Amino acid sequence: MLEGKVFYRGNFVEAGIEVEDGIIKRVGKLVKGKKVDGVILPAGIDVHVHFRDFNEKHKETIETGSLSALHGGICLVVDQPNTMPRVDSEEIYFLRMEIAEKKSYVDYSLNLALTNKNAERIGEIVRRISERYHLPSIGEVFLEHESEELKISYETLSKVANTWKISVHAEDATLVKRGSPNFLYRTKEAEIVAVKRCLEISNFHFCHLSTREAVEMVENSASSFEVTPHHLLLSIEDYKTLGDFVNVNPPLRDKSDAEWLLRNFHKIRILASDHAPHSEEEKKMGKSGFPGVETMYPIFVRLAKLGLISFKDLVEKIAVNPAKVFGFNGYGEIEVGNLANFAVFDLKKVEKIGAKDLHSKCGWTPYEGFEAIFPTQVYIRGEEALENNLRLGKTLSNLGSRE
Repeated sequence: MLEGKVFYRGNFVEAGIEVEDGIIKRVGKLVKGKKVDGVILPAGIDVHVHFRDFNEKHKETIETGSLSALHGGICLVVDQPNTMPRVDSEEIYFLRMEIAEKKSYVDYSLNLALTNKNAERIGEIVRRISERYHLPSIGEVFLEHESEELKISYETLSKVANTWKISVHAEDATLVKRGSPNFLYRTKEAEIVAVKRCLEISNFHFCHLSTREAVEMVENSASSFEVTPHHLLLSIEDYKTLGDFVNVNPPLRDKSDAEWLLRNFHKIRILASDHAPHSEEEKKMGKSGFPGVETMYPIFVRLAKLGLISFKDLVEKIAVNPAKVFGFNGYGEIEVGNLANFAVFDLKKVEKIGAKDLHSKCGWTPYEGFEAIFPTQVYIRGEEALENNLRLGKTLSNLGSRE
């Protein structure tokens, strides 16, 4: 079906990929297909996006967010449940999945919220959802939040720790103050203390770690974790250019933290965007969150081409490990038996990111002017989806990720 420079089993090889019924049947030098310019990488998995919708349609929807994901070389997303209304019951979960079945351009999965309202029956809700859908995790569970309903105590977290895989937003509420720019008020100690206390409770998946200390603690545990592009590439020094748009949770850190994280990219388990769009008006009012699902893979392909990270590490963090950690059968690397999900990047086509060229509804990006290499083709289950913006996305059922 396709032929070119394929990233296969840790290296680039000149090979063809044969596909049958959406599954990779053969990979090898004797396989012939349509020749492509550039490199063929596995399509990415973004395990942390906020596609808003419901009562926040003005800043993003499942439709616009998933279109952004497609244009960024992503084939599967994990949406977060802190929507309005929150995804804290089986009824709201099923409603959102029904929207995704009709609207998503990429494969779609959804986490379940843990709140102080549903904590007592979280096991029953999980059971009912998992009978129908592949439930990646409960979370991101907020240890600190403006809403008392969403602010979960360590005691509650301990009670539900063995219910299901749990994703934690690790900031200790006692060490967080309110104010803008928020990096002056949400200290790195809030993350470090929260991670330490969580590790004393159980094993978790830690969302968007932003400090060296937290990464090193989790790296030496049985827990998993993710790091965002903005905590690798931006710092408090970017306040000069971002201004009112600087707020994100957890906040940007000192440049030394960002430089250490990028230098140690090989230690990171998962790269995830934490795509959290707000309108420009809301950002000026201090709202926290950056868009990023469309720019993540392209920026890091550019960094790999420059030799600042390896393609092997990039593929591992954006495709292989997300599939392993969250049980996405058939996703991950380009391998016989896996779904035929891949993205073609022409490494000669370097361009500067401009918000006007992106597909998110929010209309801005913290990466304005960054160099990136966007995919020229994206295949989902063997079908090229990018050229004509084909809506090929599926929701993941409990029968396995291939469904």
